Amino acid sequence: MSKEFDERVTNFFKNYHDRGMKKWSGFFLSDHRVAINADNKDRGQTYAKKSEMTQEEISEVLLKSYSEHYQVSLQLKDLDGDGNYKADIVGFVKGWAGQELIIDDQLIEMDDINHAMIV
Repeated sequence: MSKEFDERVTNFFKNYHDRGMKKWSGFFLSDHRVAINADNKDRGQTYAKKSEMTQEEISEVLLKSYSEHYQVSLQLKDLDGDGNYKADIVGFVKGWAGQELIIDDQLIEMDDINHAMIV
């Protein structure tokens, strides 16, 4: 019986063709499709322009956020490639570095802020 088993195993591997990475492509495609759909959803979203604030108004909101440890939401003046406003930056004011504001780990020019509000 051992000889018969050995022959079957030998014949199996003699004729076996491993599909290689093809067998994993179904997993890749489904994960890739989820990532592409999420990216398309983000790209399809547009954000309305909020009322433009003066530097003094923005500074007051930022100072209150910093001193009372409130989260702040900022809309920047710069637009994406399609001429739409980008998503608001939301975070805590950590401080200032010259004319740049530090929100979490991000540096933002004060002149680039269109609108600021406490969340």
